[in-house]
Amino acid sequence: MTANERNGAEVPEPLLFGDADAVAASGMPLPSLRVLQAAGAIQAQKTPKAHGGFKRMWREEDVLIAAIGAAISEHFAWNIRIVAEAMAKTRPGTWSALVASIAETISPEAGPLIRSSKDDWYLDLVDRKLLFLRVPHLFAMLFHDAPPGETNLLLGQATSKDTFQMLPWLLGHPEGRAKLAAITSPAQMTTAERAYKLAMATRANALSTASINISMQVRATWRRLHGLDAHFLQQALP
Repeated sequence: MTANERNGAEVPEPLLFGDADAVAASGMPLPSLRVLQAAGAIQAQKTPKAHGGFKRMWREEDVLIAAIGAAISEHFAWNIRIVAEAMAKTRPGTWSALVASIAETISPEAGPLIRSSKDDWYLDLVDRKLLFLRVPHLFAMLFHDAPPGETNLLLGQATSKDTFQMLPWLLGHPEGRAKLAAITSPAQMTTAERAYKLAMATRANALSTASINISMQVRATWRRLHGLDAHFLQQALP
């Protein structure tokens, strides 16, 4: 179900967009969209052409998810390979849940100025290495494998080899660690637990934290994708 449908708008089915629209709305160049797709973060659709062959098209949700990748690349200065790995390795359904969460806050009548909301989701980069997803309490309950009551969800860390190492949320609570212990070796569990505890301690004692309001990014992309103007207040500053 597209964001339009959840909002009650009447749109054709399926709602697909070509490369040019996807690039313009998401801010992600076409080669980078293809890198995201190769990693498994998004998926293009093949639609038949009138005179034979196929044309690459993108679902609305995939364009909105790509916009998150564009924001990570721009604001955290990450190359597209790390961005693609981080987004693809994140718990399945996470980015779709974010897209669904903005359904009640998007509308053609909302106006071009993109505003923040108390229920917005954020990505936090701690000490230029550790990536956290910060969600409202209401949405934290969607992730049953996350530590109970935890709204700062550790996604993983960028490595010195331009890759992304994911750390499971199951490491954050006893029941989850018991599940992981059943399918990993004691040595692997010891290493993973240490990495998780160190990451959480680093967040609590961070030297630096950079944040992106990814809900605002997705709302702006939705407007651009549907031919509407969208801008952030910061763009009006000299």
